[in-house]
Amino acid sequence: MYINSYHKKAQELLDQGELDKSLAAFNKALEIDKNHPDILSHRGVVYLHLNQKKKCLDDLLLSLELDEVNAYRYASLAYARDYFGDLEGAIKDYQKAVEIDPEDAISHNNLGLLMEKQGYQSKAQSNFDKADKLAKIQKEMFDTLDEVEGRASKETSQETENHTPKGERLQPKKLTPDKQLTKKEVLKNVVTKRSAFIEFVSFVKNGFKIKGNDKKGES
Repeated sequence: MYINSYHKKAQELLDQGELDKSLAAFNKALEIDKNHPDILSHRGVVYLHLNQKKKCLDDLLLSLELDEVNAYRYASLAYARDYFGDLEGAIKDYQKAVEIDPEDAISHNNLGLLMEKQGYQSKAQSNFDKADKLAKIQKEMFDTLDEVEGRASKETSQETENHTPKGERLQPKKLTPDKQLTKKEVLKNVVTKRSAFIEFVSFVKNGFKIKGNDKKGES
């Protein structure tokens, strides 16, 4: 969700790797909506990519201060702390993230990685097991949604074909099955309640480390 047009533009520029232009757009976005936690958090990502530690952490800490009961805020801060070498601080923030949101597979995974770095193999494995279990549940859930959506799409297509007079142009039809959750709603309400999950995936898509991935600078 974008707070204003500058926020949207800033995120698009960030996705394109235009860091300086993205930062300018985030600054404009904050002129309109001062101290908005989402804009601050996303601007913190730009500062992270620019390797500006203080500004990055300042934005993420203020974002957290404005929105304390949000696992995404802690997970974002944890990622940044680890990126800048604060392992202990990162562990504490990931622990807070999974305390608030026990179904956050990414935070469980990343917390396990940091525990592993410290030599706590048993604790690390516990977090990896939780992450794997949650990932499996989510995969099964999405596979089921794909199957349901596929059937609904096929049935609607057949129904339209059977009831459309010859010569009449078919119009696109949006599927809205009663009581059927969309994937977006499932992510928000079941996986971890989130817009937060979607934001965090966007935040870490080019950086966070999945178990077994050894790219430098990931966590």
